[in-house]
Amino acid sequence: MKLAFTNLFLFVVVYTFAQQEAIVPLRMHPQKNKQNNQEYIHQKSKHKVAALSLPFFDDFNQSEIYPNVVRWQDNFVFINPTYPKETVTLGVATFDGTDANGIPYSSSATMVSGAADKLTSNPIDLSGLNDTNNVYLSFYFLQGDFGETPSAPNDLLTLQFLDTSGNWNIKWQTSALSVATMRQVFVKLDSAYLNANFQFRFESFGNLNGANDVWHVDYVKLDKNRDTAAERNIKEMAYEFLPPSILKDYYVMPYHQFDTTDLADSISILVKNNFINTTTDIVDDYTATLVNTSTTLATFNGPSRDFGPLSENEIKYSKFLVPTNLTDDTVVINVDYHFDVSAEAGEPTQVLANNSMSHKQIFSNFYAYDDASAERGYWVDGMPEYKMAVKYAVRNPDTLQAIKFQAFPTQVNNNLATFSICVWKNFDRNTIYDESDLIYRQTNLKLADLNKEFSNDTLNNFYYAAIKPDFMLNGATFPLVLSDTFAVGLIVDNKESLTIGFDRNNNHSNRNFYVDGSTKWRESGIPGTMIINPVVGKPLPEYLTPIFENKNETYQLKIYPNPTRDILTIDGIKGNNTLQIFSLDGRMVLQKQLNNSGNIHVNELPAATYLIKITEQSTNKTGIAKFIKYE
Repeated sequence: MKLAFTNLFLFVVVYTFAQQEAIVPLRMHPQKNKQNNQEYIHQKSKHKVAALSLPFFDDFNQSEIYPNVVRWQDNFVFINPTYPKETVTLGVATFDGTDANGIPYSSSATMVSGAADKLTSNPIDLSGLNDTNNVYLSFYFLQGDFGETPSAPNDLLTLQFLDTSGNWNIKWQTSALSVATMRQVFVKLDSAYLNANFQFRFESFGNLNGANDVWHVDYVKLDKNRDTAAERNIKEMAYEFLPPSILKDYYVMPYHQFDTTDLADSISILVKNNFINTTTDIVDDYTATLVNTSTTLATFNGPSRDFGPLSENEIKYSKFLVPTNLTDDTVVINVDYHFDVSAEAGEPTQVLANNSMSHKQIFSNFYAYDDASAERGYWVDGMPEYKMAVKYAVRNPDTLQAIKFQAFPTQVNNNLATFSICVWKNFDRNTIYDESDLIYRQTNLKLADLNKEFSNDTLNNFYYAAIKPDFMLNGATFPLVLSDTFAVGLIVDNKESLTIGFDRNNNHSNRNFYVDGSTKWRESGIPGTMIINPVVGKPLPEYLTPIFENKNETYQLKIYPNPTRDILTIDGIKGNNTLQIFSLDGRMVLQKQLNNSGNIHVNELPAATYLIKITEQSTNKTGIAKFIKYE
């Protein structure tokens, strides 16, 4: 990695405009956290591992962020579709310097390099095979992209085989290449590894201080009787990236502020033809369903299309109308995209699975340009106090209830970062920063304060800062009613001590602003968006509001299976309890009494993510957990 020394920590930075704003690797991983890891470990404990048989195949097209327990033994890597800009199919395994809990392998304030993430297969039965069976392992790899780029010669990605003496032997490795592109590799297994308990693993080597030196692995296949020349171009047509929002400006917005002018004029979907020849008879379709009522809003069945060899192909769909007369606080529209292609006839189910993908368009109680996934962190470099803001606009006057954001310290357990949460009016590009435009500023905050005082969103590690009457400025009154344009953001008091989550997949840099050395608001020059969202409308639900004197004990809830379709089992509670289930906007969708641990039926709930709260009636002891209901 290319190194720049800042604040006792080493970062790769991307500079624009007078070298003021920068994106940096995340010190801690936002999704590989302790809670998600515990859920994975619980699921893995119920799976009995037996030696797998050929073929072994994984293209990492899945919703879970940890590797599939059927195929893989460990959970250090991050399975995702958002880091790579170049793909073979949706989903890759991403390697960096954070462990399964999202914590750096090294907590040192100076850079430490060494063995980082690894991905180990479960045992595979290769007994009875010999060299003439042409047993090959193939895969694709890519460096960096939306993640931080490794550097030659010391940052490595390796492939290792386990021998019968228990030794891991490196059979292939690469350092960073001059051109970052997805490349395919074939490695033959010689007779020494053709046994009943063969295992292989990928392991990266690099900076252990955070999400640094990023590698991606995709389309892993182990099989016998392989023709490496013929298989250089896989027989695969696949969606290349996740679908975009159906909204023109926002990824998420409040339904009560929505009208049909907010819809994008068209939706662009990208399909990758990995065949070496022109592929014909691609027939695509989609169905849009209003999840709240299971009503079909729109369908499309396209004409037969031809895609050229090794090509990226855009399909544009015209917008469909979304009703504006619903009464629900939260509205979810599921858009299922699909295509069929005759050239894939006879291919395995996992290959055909790449012909489908879905997008859930959410109308909730907040505005967001981002998809809630941070690939990098954002700060303003070199400033003793730095200001970062995101501009929004409301169609009708609305009450600002909170600001939610992703923030990360530059060092593990960094208690030095102090900051203010702010709201500005009269906000525009190149205007001089004026303190009189501040209508809200809560000062002297630390991340630890927000953890204790406001709780946090267990889904994506968002911090919620509720708007309070004590911090109104310049004539603003509580509740804080906004109209027209405004901006929400942070003023960080300590030089380079705090980063904001930065989504590189959704480019709204024209709504991202910072104050440079001339005291002007400058429009960001870095593609992407800061993850800072205004929460509007009704008051926040109880689990997101400040609780200063809550000294009650809490349940450590165990819920499973998660995700679930029908039944949710709850362990760890005793006595008479009140069970409540909330949608993520705070609406209670189920309440019942529960005596001791037991099962509840959730099959009537729409597919979505929910929070479950258990309250013991005699002691007010509470517990909160997240679960996902799927169809």
